[in-house]
Formats: sequence, structure tokens, C-alpha cells
Amino acid sequence: MKTLIQKAFVLVFLMLVGTVHAQGTLKGVITDANNGETLVGANILVSSMDASVSKGTITNVEGKFEITGLLAGTYIARVSYVGFTDQRIIDIVIVDGQATELNIALTPGMSLNPVVVSASKIREKVTESPSSIQVVTAQQIKNITTTSSADFIKGIAGIDVAQQGVASSVVVARGFNNIFSGSLLLMTDNRIATVPSLRANLMHFIPLVNEDIESIEVVLGPGAALYGPNANSGVVNILTKSPLVHTGTSVGVYSGNQGMFKTQFRTAHNFNNKIGIKLSGSYLTAEEFRLADDNSYLVDEKRAREQYLAGGGNPNSEIGKRIGIRDYDIEKLGFDARVDFNPSDDLDIIFNTGFNRSSNIDLTGLGTGQGVNWTYSYYQGRMTYKNLFAQAFLNTSNSGDTYIVPTGLGIIDKSSQFVAQLQHSTELKRFNFLYGGDYLQTNPVTEGTINGRYEDNDGFYEIGGYLQTKYNPTRNLDLLFSFRVDKHEILEDPQFSPRAAVVFRPIDNHNFRFTYNQSFSTPSSNGLFLDILGRTVPVYQGYNGGKNVLDVRAMGVPKTGFTFTRGANGAPLWQSNALPASVGANMMLNTTNIDAGHWQVIRQLAAAGLAANPQTAALAPALLQAPAPGTNGLPSVGVRMLNPLTGLPVSDVTDIDALKPTTYNTFEVGYKGIFNDRLLVSVDLYNTVAENFVGPLIVETPTVNLEPVQLATYLTTYLVNAVRLPLANAQAIATSLTQNLARIPLGVVTPNEAFERNAVMLTYRNFGEINYYGMDLNFEYLLNQKVTLSGNYSYVSKDKWLELDDNPNLNVFLNAPQNKFALGMRYDSQKGFDGGVKFRYIDGFPIQSGIYTTYNATTDTYDSLDNYYSLDINMGYQFTKGIRGSFVVNNLTNNKKPQFAGTPDIGLFAVGGVTVTF
Repeated sequence: MKTLIQKAFVLVFLMLVGTVHAQGTLKGVITDANNGETLVGANILVSSMDASVSKGTITNVEGKFEITGLLAGTYIARVSYVGFTDQRIIDIVIVDGQATELNIALTPGMSLNPVVVSASKIREKVTESPSSIQVVTAQQIKNITTTSSADFIKGIAGIDVAQQGVASSVVVARGFNNIFSGSLLLMTDNRIATVPSLRANLMHFIPLVNEDIESIEVVLGPGAALYGPNANSGVVNILTKSPLVHTGTSVGVYSGNQGMFKTQFRTAHNFNNKIGIKLSGSYLTAEEFRLADDNSYLVDEKRAREQYLAGGGNPNSEIGKRIGIRDYDIEKLGFDARVDFNPSDDLDIIFNTGFNRSSNIDLTGLGTGQGVNWTYSYYQGRMTYKNLFAQAFLNTSNSGDTYIVPTGLGIIDKSSQFVAQLQHSTELKRFNFLYGGDYLQTNPVTEGTINGRYEDNDGFYEIGGYLQTKYNPTRNLDLLFSFRVDKHEILEDPQFSPRAAVVFRPIDNHNFRFTYNQSFSTPSSNGLFLDILGRTVPVYQGYNGGKNVLDVRAMGVPKTGFTFTRGANGAPLWQSNALPASVGANMMLNTTNIDAGHWQVIRQLAAAGLAANPQTAALAPALLQAPAPGTNGLPSVGVRMLNPLTGLPVSDVTDIDALKPTTYNTFEVGYKGIFNDRLLVSVDLYNTVAENFVGPLIVETPTVNLEPVQLATYLTTYLVNAVRLPLANAQAIATSLTQNLARIPLGVVTPNEAFERNAVMLTYRNFGEINYYGMDLNFEYLLNQKVTLSGNYSYVSKDKWLELDDNPNLNVFLNAPQNKFALGMRYDSQKGFDGGVKFRYIDGFPIQSGIYTTYNATTDTYDSLDNYYSLDINMGYQFTKGIRGSFVVNNLTNNKKPQFAGTPDIGLFAVGGVTVTF
């Protein structure tokens, strides 16, 4: 069936592919007005006077360009190049069968309106785009020596970067951050750059060096209509330099605090303007920021090790060398190679491969992950022939010797993802058509360490196709409609992603847009197939009957979902950890009187507690004879359900349906305009309704614990009546015992489909409808041709949605700030000194993601992280044509704050170095 679908997809797509017959040609050379040198990679956009035709290209290695297939008529050309002022040329006449020559000299200066490709998959100016899009240029990047590409987009409107340490960060757009977050589509050169089966945006796994980045395009808002699943909040596309255009060799050496040392290189060579070869690489070592000694997550890890050793664990075993042990030494090695083949102006063929090996600390939904030689590799081939684009790539992952710190258990991930894509565009009078298709095959391989009992049945494919139509009824108006359909092998129904946009340009460089997007996010491999032991918790010290530990297990949701069985009294049945499985399975939850079997366990535990204290040891034998509650005039003692994460009572449990895709419906109104070629202003207002939202891992199975008030009353009564203690003494002893006994889980309420019925289970579920709105404001002002002032502000209406579907346990968190802003200044020079300064402010926010939370059990509320700010500077100096020094300081004021739950305080981080180019 899969093969037939693939063949049908390819056949239908090939039937769509057409060609456009050339009419007239525009060609020429773009040069630097100061010295006459040709400019390689300059952007040329040509449109007819009525905007019914629009085409674009870039100059080749000789600074030449050629645009064919233009109908006879009059055209406008817009030419731009990084570091140069844009030029607009009107009244260009194209004649059938002839070539019109256009040679342009650009003046050095800054541009506020670069050409982008990621918003619509066609070349267009920023002010013509139907999406909110921002660009980070190579000029801005050259001074920023980093440990991760995430640093390049810090402070961009709408982007949330939560730094976890020296190298690792989690990046999302417009909120909904998580430990592993895949709502933002991360790409390099149109290749999906996430870790295959985890769907995690680990930007420190991308092995690119500064000198190799052409630009970074950041698109805010849903992008599923063109990019498919999991592009719900935006797209970040890192575009690299062609070795045909950017040649030469550079070597850099850098050093900083936290023991940071980094060296990197790039070498690129052009052979006869037909073949270009590039190789780049970097090596980094550093020491991670450390958690405070009293940090609860670090304390839990140390306690896990102590309990392991106290229980007879071997410190020299594989687990014994790992459990509770963090390695704060960071090491990162990466390479990237690329070959460009340009046999003709119409045909480009590019092969690319890369490799990254990292050892560092990353958070996971089950606790701290200690990455040890985790390798990420990719292989990509792409081709552009006229209006046809095709590519295929393979991403692979190998987790090396990585393990989970709280358990010491190894994590194996040898997963891969194969993707094949085709795209073609054509024009018909005032219509521009873009259409294509994608095939994605994800193959998780975890050897049972992540996907457990799902291991042999966890691969899946996704297939999709799309059509985008752009219609120009007038020169100032664009109507855009996109439609996409995708089918996920595991999910029953196909998913549809329509998109509609109206773009109105009353005058040049001013753009009003009104858009509607429907996007979707499919359940991740973890959501469908996770089966992993999170940790074990000792519960019955000193008691030999039953199971002495309580397992905490994370599971994906099966096709059947999870269902809870209820007893005759309507309460859910539970599995006992205190009694043998033959006795303690499927027990009736009784809130009024505990059964005899558990009472024997409880009084043994209570007697052991008395015996451990010399002042009460003499009372232990009497407590061993205590009759069952509810007899001999003694009060009854029942049980209650508790959320093991918060310790709060739970009134009931709710069945979990099979996971459905999350659907996002977003309406957006935006404006972007340039005033006097100096001031760029953009305003984006949006409203999103998310249906069937898939939340993070949460505890779904409450534990069954003694009811403390009833137990304290029973013990007090027994100690007064049977042991003849004074009331005050009896109450004090009963209170002390109850505080300990009521915290011990007697068992767990688990669903029928759970692999381990007496374990606490964390899993995912679809929540109800979530509605929120937001705003992104941005400006750039050219004070002169060298100094740029910038600033932005972002707002989201809510940071938490509590008790969804009227269920007190169903809570969703934005895990990102409601308010943040940034202010900056940049000084750009073609020689000598340049640099920049940026101030960022981020509101504190509540967090719930896996085990990481800001929940405060004392107040029964979710606290927020502290507000934090960061003052960042970067500067560079060109000593000679081939030698450049740079210096970067992040968090100059050393304002130490955690940026996510479970992360260390991130303090000042300074790096300086020298780059030699020859």
C-alpha cells in the first residue's frame, strides 16, 4: 500500500510539472559603485508595471544575471545586496525574442528591505511578503562568536530563546516552549534540521560556522500550507553561502570564560565557475554553568544516587557510575561539506553533508540528560532547473553513551528521517502557481531504551502535497491562496492546511496584509511510542512484603487510548504496591475503611517508625496489635488519591483518547513599511484558536495514600484507649506518624492498557480548545549609513490555561513570557571597527513541562520565574584585509537568572578571538 501511494504521488506530481516558453530576456552586471568590482549573489527582482509578472534571480560568480521568459512589455527592477543601498529602475522595455541589457552600480550603505524566500518559497522583498518575516544578515553575524546558532536570533520579535546552559537552548516562536519543542520548524538550506525521532530543535547540533552563514530568515506564524506538519508558530531557515560565490579560507581561534575554547575554519574554492567545493568545521570545549547546591532537581539526583547505593547498588557498575552524576565538561565537534555544480545558468546541483558530535547536559521530560558523544549527521542533494526544485535528504542520530542522570539508565537513539520533495512554479498572465509534494519517512531505533515495547512497530511515513496561487488583480494588490493535504500513516484522517492572504501596497515599500492560516501538528514519535522508565522511588523501607519501590514510567498513547476500570461504587480500581500481585490487583477504592491486608502493612510501618525513636520504641509492640480500623469502637481509616507530582488530592481520573493532531486557526493583521528609506516599522496582530492541543508529559495516574485526618484520629484514639497515653502525648505521636505514613503510596490507579500496572504513568493527552491573541512590534532606523537603531516588543495574552474541560488536572502552559522587549544599536563599517549592543527584557512566567515545573505545593499555585534582563555587546576590528578580531559579552551585568525550570543561573559569558582570512 505504501509503495502504491508513493508511486501515485510521484505520477500525479509529474503530471503537474510544466514549462514556460521564453519570450524576452533581461540580463546585465551588478557592480560596486566605489571600485567597479562585480557583486556576487546580488538579488534582482523584476515585475511588470501592473505586477502581473514577477521574477527574481541572483548574480553569478562574475556578477552577471539573466532572467528569461519575460513577455513583451515594460518592467520595474529592484536590485539589492547586503551592505549596499537598494536601487529601483523603472521603464525597462522587454521585446519578444530579444535581450535587454541592464548594468547597475550599487552604492555602499544599509538596506531595510532585503530579498527573502522562506515566507512564500519564491523570491520577494520583505515589504511584499504575505507573512511577518525578519532577516539576520551575514553582516550582523560576523562579530557574534557563539556556542549555538540560537544566539543569532536572540532578541528577535516573537522569538523565545530559553538558554539551558553554555551551549544548549530551546527556541520557539510565540510561546508554547517545552523541554523538546518542535512547534517551530527549524531548517538549514530548506532541510529540516531537527533531531529525527525526537523532533527536537537542538540548534547547538547544527555544525555551521559564522563565516558560512549567508542569512537567517525568521517567519512568524503558521507555515503548514507550504511546509507541512509542525510549522505552527513559525519557520527559521538558515541559508548558507555557495562556494561558487564566496571563496577563500578563514581560520578562527576564540577563548572565553567558563573555560571556553573554540576553533573553526572554512575553505571554499571555485573551479572554472562550474564547480565549487566547501569544507567547514569547528571544535569547542567549555565548562557548563552549575546548579545551586540546594536546587531541588540537583537534590533529587543526589538523593537517587544515595538510595541506589543504600539499596546495595554497585558503584562500579554501568548504572553506578552514572546515576546522580553530572559531567559539566562540554565538548562539540562539527563539520560541513558542500559541492555546488553549475553546468548552466538554468541548472544548479548541490550536495551537502554534515556531522556534529556533542557531549553536554540537556533537559528531557524525565530529568536531566547527560549527552555523551551524541552524533547528528545529514546528507542532502538538491537541484534547481529553471522553475523546478527537487531535493532529498537523510538526517541520522546516534546518541552514543548518553544517559538519564536520575536513573543512570542509558538512552539509545539511532533514528533517521528520510525526506524527498518536489516543487515547481509557473505563471499565467496575472496568476503565479507554486505546487509541490513531500514524502517523510521517520524510523525510530532506540533498542528498547526509549520506545520500549513499541520498538518493533514505531516507524511511520507522512506524505503531502500543496498548491499556492498568487493573483495580482492590480499592481497594488495581491490575493494569495494556498491549500495543502497531508496523510500520516498512523492517524486515520488526512489533515488539511488552507491559507488565504490579502496584501495591499498603497505605495512602494508599504504593505498591509490580512491572513488566515490553518496549520496542524501531528503527534511526535514520543507521543505515539514512548515507553521508558523515568525513575524508581523507594516506598517501603523496613518492610519486606510486596514491592519496595514505585516505578515512574513515561508512555506514548496507543491507538486504543487509555481507559480506567471502575468498581461497583463508581470509583476507579487500583493496583497495590504493598501486597503481592495476586492479592493487590484491581482493588476497590474505598474512602471510608481500609482493607485488612493493607492494615497489616500500615501497622508494621507505623511500629517501625515508633521503634526507630528511642522515646517511643516501647510502644511499637502495642501498635503491632492494633485492630483493624472501624472495629472495637475505633474510627475508620480510608484512602484517597493524590497527584504524586504535587501531593494534592485528586477527585477522579479521566480516560485518555488516542492522540489527534492539534489544529491551529490563526487570523493575522500586519503592516510593514519603510519611511524615507530610513525607518522600517512592522506591526503584527494575531489571534489563534488551538483545538485538540497536545500537552507535555504529565502524571495521569494518581497514587493511593492513607487519608491523614482519619488516620490521625484512629491512632490518637487507639493510643489513648489501648495504650493509656495522655491525650496530648497521643496526639503528638499520632501526628508525627501520620505525616510519614500518609505520604507513602499504597498503590496506583492505572489504566488497563498500561504496560506496568503498578507504576505511576506520565503520558500525553489532547486538551480542549485554547484561545489566545498577541502582538509583535518591530522597528529599525538608519541613523546614517553606518548606524542602525532597532527595537521590538512582543505580547501574548495568556501564559496558562487551567482546568481545561472543567478538569482540575488538565492544565496547559505557554512556558514563555507574556511580555518581552529588546532595544539595540548596530554600527556597520566595511573596514575598521564595527559592533553592536542589545538590551533584552523578559517577563517571568510559570512552567509545567515534564517533571520541570514552578508549582508551589505550599500555596497550591504556579509561581513564575523571576523577570530577567540581559545586556549583550559585540564588536570587531579589521586590523588588515585578512586579520579580524572580535569580542562578545552576553549578560554584561552578570544578572544571574534561570531561564527555564531546572536550569542553572546563566551569568556573564564573554568570548574573544581572531579570524584570519586568506
